Amino acid sequence: MTFAQWAIIAILLGMMAAYASERFRVELVAMSGLGAGFALGVVPVQSVFSGFSNPAVITVAEILLVVAALAQSRVIDTLARRFVARARNETAVLAVLCSLAAVASTVMNNIGALALFFPVTLSVCARLGIASGRMLMPLSFATLLGGICSLTGTPANLVVNDWMVSQTGGGFGFFGLAWVGLPVVLAGLVWLVLAGPHLLRAAPAVPSGSDVGPAAFLAELVVPAGSGLTGLRLPAAEQSFDVVIHGVVRSGAHVFARRADIVVMPGDVVLIEADFVLVDQLVSRGLLAFAEAGGSRAAGRDREEAVVMPDSFLLGSRIGDVALFAEQAVRVVGLASRRHRVEGRFADLPIGLGDVLILEGEREALRVTMSEGALLALSRRRPPRLNVRAATGVVVFAAGVLASALELVPTEVAFGAVVFVLAVTRCLNLRTALQEMNWPIVLLLACMIPLGVAVQDTGAARIIANAIVAHLPVAGPAGVIALVLVMAIAITPFVDNVSTAAVLSPIAAGISARTGVAIEPLLMAVAVGTSLDFLTPFGHHNNAVVMGAGGYRFTDFPRFGAPLLAVCFVAALLALLALV
Repeated sequence: MTFAQWAIIAILLGMMAAYASERFRVELVAMSGLGAGFALGVVPVQSVFSGFSNPAVITVAEILLVVAALAQSRVIDTLARRFVARARNETAVLAVLCSLAAVASTVMNNIGALALFFPVTLSVCARLGIASGRMLMPLSFATLLGGICSLTGTPANLVVNDWMVSQTGGGFGFFGLAWVGLPVVLAGLVWLVLAGPHLLRAAPAVPSGSDVGPAAFLAELVVPAGSGLTGLRLPAAEQSFDVVIHGVVRSGAHVFARRADIVVMPGDVVLIEADFVLVDQLVSRGLLAFAEAGGSRAAGRDREEAVVMPDSFLLGSRIGDVALFAEQAVRVVGLASRRHRVEGRFADLPIGLGDVLILEGEREALRVTMSEGALLALSRRRPPRLNVRAATGVVVFAAGVLASALELVPTEVAFGAVVFVLAVTRCLNLRTALQEMNWPIVLLLACMIPLGVAVQDTGAARIIANAIVAHLPVAGPAGVIALVLVMAIAITPFVDNVSTAAVLSPIAAGISARTGVAIEPLLMAVAVGTSLDFLTPFGHHNNAVVMGAGGYRFTDFPRFGAPLLAVCFVAALLALLALV
């Protein structure tokens, strides 16, 4: 192997390790990998920024802008509420929500589809007294399944299609992937609806009129004089008031001792974990007090419960370091974190993807904070208003989808025209949409495409393909297709699906040349496999978002997702073999 081949493989392995660690932002890892590729000479200077002009990247940016207009129209929200209003059975509600989310995900990015149906699902759960944890994971998986069927369902499909064009001169077509995707979606939805209610962990129903979201929140409070906690040792205090005390600060210093020896004193600052309704009750009874606002909830200040979205700049920041909260006079009073380690003060806690924050402040300040911080409200009290002008954007978008599906114009041209018409007719506020667009996805895709090309140009794809083929137990089309599908499924739970597609597409092309198996089913196997991301909460953004809001544990994902993965694998393999 040459130096260039070793270098590109080392870069990709390092990036995969960084992605899997979740310690760095995905776009930062992608840019670092691209920079390393240029520094080591495997990405030529003329190709460094070629990803930004790639049709796949342009199409993703256009779709994200269109999703912003669809979100304003609330058409899907209204449609879902009308459907669900007729269904009182939990299984029927689950079937309607998952089916609609899967359909929406075929014509827009699956992250956008989840963002549209997320508050709808929470509202329905609250109205019908169903625990949100019984609905959110199936909803996330349904959006991932629906994204298989079209080029715009997920950016990974555009990456694979780009390789199809480069190898054969023709792409899949807008709904070309549906030949394989549709059987997988149908099999997956049937399993979600029939098995979901039985396999998801039992959770108490949400009483009518209560808030929805996770039950356990971290909060920092002060023990006032005369509190019933005074004089109790930590285990006794926890047992008496049904809370978990993670730390005690006295006179500005942490109290370090055996938990059984720590006695709660007046003026202590305690970091507790409990249902936030219970926290408010303890405050109202004078047992605890908030450190600010006179010890209780400030008059005239509203609260919002929100989940941290993938494009939020708050990711990785400590609560006390976020300038936006201070600028808007908004304070974080509760945090439901999917991290199990709790260290330091409340202000030292990091904000992660899928975490749920309870924000308190003036109504307008909360609105600005939610918008600028890319936080998705969990409140079920969103007014079901319909912007008529924005609703016309749905018709324009449908025309763009039709033009692309019939291959009248290239996909990037069709959706470019859609964005132009939406902006001219004021269905889309282009300035706001550009500010709020999910730029990390665009940067990730633009950086990964040149690296994927480098895998092919350096000959690394051929080396890897030869090594894989040499150890194939079965040399027939079924064995080759199954192998490529398994590789995609094995990598995507730990690495972003765009990166997985960019790395595996040239390898699949190399395997096709080495074995004689047609390249189309192999690239389709890559596209399908990168969407079957059901085993971990961090493999796909949608899973991470619902983990915090649904109160799931890590083990819930493989327990619920593994059988679904097996069903989808069989359906995908049979559909792919039918194309050979």
